[in-house]
Amino acid sequence: MKRREFIVAASGVSGGAVAATAATPVVAQEEENGNDTETGDGGGGNDTEAGGGGNESSGGGGNESAGGGGGGGGSETVEVDDNEFVPAELTIEPGTTVTWEWVGSNQHNVNPGSQPEGANWEGQTDLQAEGTYEHTFETEGTYEYVCDPHVSIGMTGSIEVTSDAGGGGAATADVDIHELGVPIQKHFVGVASFFAIFIALTFTFYLLKYGESANTSSPGRK
Repeated sequence: MKRREFIVAASGVSGGAVAATAATPVVAQEEENGNDTETGDGGGGNDTEAGGGGNESSGGGGNESAGGGGGGGGSETVEVDDNEFVPAELTIEPGTTVTWEWVGSNQHNVNPGSQPEGANWEGQTDLQAEGTYEHTFETEGTYEYVCDPHVSIGMTGSIEVTSDAGGGGAATADVDIHELGVPIQKHFVGVASFFAIFIALTFTFYLLKYGESANTSSPGRK
């Protein structure tokens, strides 16, 4: 085979591989557009049923019922340090247990100043320099408290109890890998096409550099 004939043949192989690779994204794009259309149709239903009413009834009502019945809103810790509560402001869900932990050397207490109607939070009015005190907050609203001996220097705190405090749970839901982009099969096709082009180019280079003989290219050469 002569050099020119071989180059023409190799170019045809490489061109076919490139065309196959170029066709793959087009097919993937068409299928993806089709999926987008279907998703759009389905999305309307989800917005109406799940997004609009479902989340409000299950998310809002569910959290409220859990808070009202003492349904495990988790736990938080407030450090009673020297002349300050850390953190001084806290936002929690109904049903959350807050633990005050004495970490300083002075004597302090936790005396409620204002709270929602019907909450009946008594606090820890006795002065102490160590230990812990905990309370589970069920009623939504704002709770303010102070340390009696050190209120004049700003040792105050507040707790906001609201069902909106735990609104980020939906973000941790499991996501199907096929919903993140192109289905994984398309990646396999792309990798295979890349290797086909690479092998064709390598084979062409090898034959052009090392594969010719004097008798093949020029039979009359001596």
